[in-house]
Amino acid sequence: GERRTVDTRNVDVTHLAWRDDANLAFVGHRGLETVVGECRVDSGAVREHWAGTERTTGAWYPTVSPLPGGGCAAICEGYAVPPELALLADGEYRAFASLATDAARAPDFNRAGVEPFTWQARDGLEMQGWLVRPEQAGPHPLVMDIHGGPVWACRNRWHGRLRGTKVLTDHGHAVFYPNPRGSSGRGQAFARLVVGDMGGEDTHDYLTGLDALVGRGIADPQRLGVTGISYGGYASAWLVTQDQRFAAAVPISPCTNWYSQHRTSQIPQFDEMFLGEKASVRGGRYFDRSPVMYAERVTTPTLTIAGGADQSTPPGQALEFHRSLLEHGVESVLAIYPKAGHGVRAFPEVVDATTRYVGWFLDHLA
Repeated sequence: GERRTVDTRNVDVTHLAWRDDANLAFVGHRGLETVVGECRVDSGAVREHWAGTERTTGAWYPTVSPLPGGGCAAICEGYAVPPELALLADGEYRAFASLATDAARAPDFNRAGVEPFTWQARDGLEMQGWLVRPEQAGPHPLVMDIHGGPVWACRNRWHGRLRGTKVLTDHGHAVFYPNPRGSSGRGQAFARLVVGDMGGEDTHDYLTGLDALVGRGIADPQRLGVTGISYGGYASAWLVTQDQRFAAAVPISPCTNWYSQHRTSQIPQFDEMFLGEKASVRGGRYFDRSPVMYAERVTTPTLTIAGGADQSTPPGQALEFHRSLLEHGVESVLAIYPKAGHGVRAFPEVVDATTRYVGWFLDHLA
């Protein structure tokens, strides 16, 4: 059949579903917004049903279910809004039923809020992210939590899904979720900026974001922490080798040595694609962008967490970084959970890992 290119109004579409033979419903990101709409198949005309930053939908990516009478149903949430069933139609958001327990809906449990945060990268690009801060005035100790991917994005999700964020804010800490170059939601050209340059210019996106937070009186420059899972684990391990401003770090499921990552991971094509080189090349980015190669620069106390059954970023990556830090006299603790895979998600391991994670930042950012 004929192929038609549709103008999605700058939405990075993450999910499609047929409403009927003539209309295709879609949902996706546009910057920090989640956008729900539909497209006429015959003309390519697009109509938006709802767009907003105050809520999002879907677990890993936004998803919706189109309804026969128009609009879409979705499980939606926001930082202070537990998951709820809602109708999104004609620019309106109507919640029908909460899926949370009474305790999870309690006002005191959902007190703090999240806000969009923008800053300028060193090359002039506008960067976007999310900021959660405590009720009291700053500057605050702050933890930067970096998303995985790298082509992914932090969204306005319920704090009950977020690793220790509420406990940190209850103890006076701010948490920053940056969406640097390479993130989804800003179009293909923006996403491709990280291809061939992991640990390159996106490094400066993180650091200029922290500079902006300090400059606006939000973050205390002496009490900065960094963490992340998967690519975020790599980025947090990488950052402490490139900059000494961090008082604590918790890389989770990181890659720390691209050579051994390539030969032990179930996704060896990933590093070749995103580093833009072959692992057989001597030197080059496989060396230059590996955190273990710069362990002598690190001064940051580091807790590294990994799953013993992780086949994407195998636990040896965490072990290499831990031993490299110890060899250079850096305070380092390693926690490997034998049954956990990529990220520590199941009970009871997640309780132990979150307790260690929160405790590490509370102790070192005090």
